Amino acid sequence: MEELIATIKARLAADAYPNEAAVSLGIVMPILRALGWDDADPSQIVPEYGSERRRVDYALWGTGRRPFIFIEVKAVGRGGDGDRQLFEYAFHQGIPLCLLTDGREWHFYLPSGQGSYEERRFYRLNLAERNAIDSWKILVRYLERSRVVSGNALDAATQDYRDLSAQWEAARSIPDAWEKLVSEPEELLVELLRDQTETISGSIPKSDDVLNFLRCLQPREAGNQKSIRAPVESVAPKEATVKGATDVADKTIDSQSGRIVEYRLFGETFQAKNAASALIEILEKVSKRYPSKLEALALAARGRTRNHIARSIGEIYPGRPDLARCAEFAPGWFTGLNISNRDKLRILRKACEVTDMRFGRDLIIELPNAK
Repeated sequence: MEELIATIKARLAADAYPNEAAVSLGIVMPILRALGWDDADPSQIVPEYGSERRRVDYALWGTGRRPFIFIEVKAVGRGGDGDRQLFEYAFHQGIPLCLLTDGREWHFYLPSGQGSYEERRFYRLNLAERNAIDSWKILVRYLERSRVVSGNALDAATQDYRDLSAQWEAARSIPDAWEKLVSEPEELLVELLRDQTETISGSIPKSDDVLNFLRCLQPREAGNQKSIRAPVESVAPKEATVKGATDVADKTIDSQSGRIVEYRLFGETFQAKNAASALIEILEKVSKRYPSKLEALALAARGRTRNHIARSIGEIYPGRPDLARCAEFAPGWFTGLNISNRDKLRILRKACEVTDMRFGRDLIIELPNAK
């Protein structure tokens, strides 16, 4: 099967398909046959399906009385033409899936979806850009006859459409989220901007100056949000808010902490993947040596609006559990990770104070932009 796709790709590169008929006979039909369709059986495939007023190039049947898929074929380079007519006909006929292709690009649509024609496209496959194996997997997912008959093809298409629609809706909400963020800035955003300003200028701006700047920002226009919509095979699973220390250390990488951090604790030298990992590791080691000091540390490390160390996730950021990305550094004790390096260093200094350790001797560490 992959050999067929590879052959078609080579012929596409050589401009071997001069017109729509060549695409139908040389690309679409061979692929459908390889996917288990019998083009000689009119109960499976009917060419030129429809009436005198409107026809589609191919109608594919599953098990019902109506076609399951409408396929419209265009000449190479004309794959964007004809979607309106195809949609209107498919929608009124109650057809579950539509496919518009010029042989090179394969546009899969769910006519029953919401929004414009583009919004109802749940996948775009470009045979010239994808490798043969990946291309074949996509074609099997939506077009293999056995999957069409069983209903698995429609289930996959519907789920992919829903996932993609959710991504698009989230993207369209970004301007509103940004407007809310700059109108009511979180402490973390202010601290990060202060840190970065210090890195550039050498001086730390006042918090009020940062707040005034953020409140003057205007959200970007949302009119072009469609440009970020990209058909994908699946949506990545959401990352959990709370993880074990090791998992968070692997994944908590940002512009300030995404570098190796070396520190010295109790006479031994260690290396952490980043600033967040260093914070977690040091708190783990300190808590094992001074378990009775954790209550005092939680109190000493408290920020203006949050508890940097607490017994539960909800206590880390009261009222905003969505921002409480945490790691458990000791049984029943959590530390927040959505903080600047300056706050990380402040927590470590407080840990030294409550345990009678000497910062700079018992614990030696430097973090980027933390002075």
